[in-house]
Amino acid sequence: MILPITNGYSSLDTGGPSEGKDDHVRDVFFRILGPLEAAVRGKPIRVGRNRQLTVLAALLLNANRVVPVNSLIDAVWRSAPPATADKQIQTCVWRLRNAFAAAGAPVDLIETEQGGYRIRLDEEDLDAHAFEKAVRRARELTAAGDLESASAEYQRALAFYRGQPLADISGPLTYAVAAHWEERRFSVLEEWLDIGLTLGRHAELISELKPLVAEYPMRERLCAQLMTALYQSQRRAEALAVYRNSRLAQIKNLGLEPSTGLQELHQKILAGEPIAPPPAVVAHQPWPGAKVPAQLPPRIKDFTGRRDLLQRITSDLRAGGEPRVVALAGCGGTGKTALAIHAGLALQQHFPDGQLYADLRGHTDPVHPQEVLNGFLDAFGVPEQRIPAGLAARAALFRSITADKRLLIVLDDVAESTRYEALLPSGDSAVLCTGRASLLKIPGLTEYRVDGLPTDEALDLLASLTGVERVFAELDSARRIVELCGHLPLAIRAAGARLRARPHCTLRSFTDRLATRQDRIAELSIGSLDMGARLDSTVEQLSPLAYRLWLRLSMCDVDSVPEWMASAVSDRPGEDTQRLLDTLVNAHLLTVTQDRAPDGPVYSFNPLVRDHARQRAATEFGALAGQDVVDRIALAPSGREGAAKVPGALIRSDKECTVYGTQAV
Repeated sequence: MILPITNGYSSLDTGGPSEGKDDHVRDVFFRILGPLEAAVRGKPIRVGRNRQLTVLAALLLNANRVVPVNSLIDAVWRSAPPATADKQIQTCVWRLRNAFAAAGAPVDLIETEQGGYRIRLDEEDLDAHAFEKAVRRARELTAAGDLESASAEYQRALAFYRGQPLADISGPLTYAVAAHWEERRFSVLEEWLDIGLTLGRHAELISELKPLVAEYPMRERLCAQLMTALYQSQRRAEALAVYRNSRLAQIKNLGLEPSTGLQELHQKILAGEPIAPPPAVVAHQPWPGAKVPAQLPPRIKDFTGRRDLLQRITSDLRAGGEPRVVALAGCGGTGKTALAIHAGLALQQHFPDGQLYADLRGHTDPVHPQEVLNGFLDAFGVPEQRIPAGLAARAALFRSITADKRLLIVLDDVAESTRYEALLPSGDSAVLCTGRASLLKIPGLTEYRVDGLPTDEALDLLASLTGVERVFAELDSARRIVELCGHLPLAIRAAGARLRARPHCTLRSFTDRLATRQDRIAELSIGSLDMGARLDSTVEQLSPLAYRLWLRLSMCDVDSVPEWMASAVSDRPGEDTQRLLDTLVNAHLLTVTQDRAPDGPVYSFNPLVRDHARQRAATEFGALAGQDVVDRIALAPSGREGAAKVPGALIRSDKECTVYGTQAV
């Protein structure tokens, strides 16, 4: 296992940042610390779950550098830290020091610095360094023609992996690191397999390759290696079946045929022609220390649906020419990040010079493009002393480095205020963005709106979380659950987590609980699956007038809100109201429906978003606000005439307002 936590136990509880009882600890072996392991004489280091592990990971990922307390708080709680967060971080560090000291580690291993903490390690203390050293040695032996020794050195390097990197920690802190080391393992594994094929170990390698290809059918280099091993072992039919399965997977997921190289190998096997062993050579590095970054977070295994949208995205990103920019926009919780990562990983082979990833935190704690560029340049192996200080200079260096490359850059949570242009690469590269507000003002951008899942896909997601049999035994209740979740993937995941934690709870009883709770969104938030926090961070970006209009519109007990109704409750002139409505649509807090009233567009809420807005309105406006909204609509000049023409609009009778016969509230 590489970097920075290895754990032989099952994953930690990811229900939230809470550690539970103070005495709840688990045994974790930190094999990444060479001298430290000798110092502790093999004794396990007992570390509390979640918080302490996350703090330790942040320190190790920045070994010998001061990690500010604010960064540690962000790593543990993200967007909703408690008031005592700094004190809790201090307690975590104190407990870590005690845990290391109890195992025999140096007392000054973790140092307190101004504004943060630093863990002191020698360069050889992390086995990530030992891994890279072994890989360099293996490549040198390969270049020298000593393939037997090179194979042994590759195996020694791969032995450092003792499980999935950072498996016990969730959150953006670890996603990019885990993805990098997972891709790094694959690239080194493929180099070792090439050497094995060159040495004629075809039969031995089949058992290594089969499970890998079964799990990663679109990884063409593995497929080619398995096809070669089978064909050279006189198993031609199986080699052809591997190609067929890989081709079907690529067409289904990407709409692409296999690469020319794989097709040529297939034709040689069909014709019974001899196959030359793969060239066991290492690609020339453009400069000492240069890297091929692979920063995309790992794939979400239960990713569901979006097939048509995924195909359009990947098709746009594959198109040739100038750098392509595709944006995914939607309110928080629609699964934009998961979709972007899924698309990026599906296109890894199309961008052989690397994949870069940055969470810009546009709606919480925005990251400056200068800091992002520093990370990108570091990912390409640019020495720190060669990275210029200013934004313009860094952007120019980044464009120079990427001029002859084919890269994919994924920028997550981009805000309208981001100085986005500085992050654009040169060359035949592509950029995939996500944002909660529309980014169409950026020139040359193609934008796709990401909304809730269709019912069938939403049910599939719920079934993947709670069990297929459980969902289809109460299918009507399951449909009602996804409806109450607004078909939003984040809310459905929270509902699935709740149900999974309550195996004896029926879906019907859970549905009844959701339907009767005023603060429904609180029931659909658990740990990091916090729909309320996502919406709040978006709402906080609104102007006071737009926010007030959003709350008032939520109290209109109708399915669709025509423009005249919005004007009636806004207290603003018509043009001002239209601009406020545009702001809400741009932030994906309202949707323009396909229906159209005689005097303008018609707007609608996602049901869960409206529930959240109503809860805030009740708190901020009081119990009489709803009647005030009803009265304003009824007295509006367009009220009687417009209501008669808009489906679901309010109709005024002598003493009450009704929605097609149902009393308005």
